[in-house]
Amino acid sequence: MREQWLIEDRVPGAHIGYRAIVDAEGYTICEPSPMGEANARLIAAAPALLESLRELLECMDDEVPVFVLENPKVDACLERARSAINKATGGES
Repeated sequence: MREQWLIEDRVPGAHIGYRAIVDAEGYTICEPSPMGEANARLIAAAPALLESLRELLECMDDEVPVFVLENPKVDACLERARSAINKATGGES
């Protein structure tokens, strides 16, 4: 099941304009701060982005013809995707 994070604009006790990121049950993932709307959206989307990237790599490994995987551009893109996953997970895939 895909983890879902949400932006909470109305944080009790926080200054106006402060946002928090919470999970579907309302638990705080990212403490209230004056983060911009774009940053809040990116943080809230992080679990879905990570899961989608993992699924894409799995699909590429399982379903894509070898001649596509031997393409230097595709290889570079796959390596960047793996690197991004490693950064996001601290090396724990």
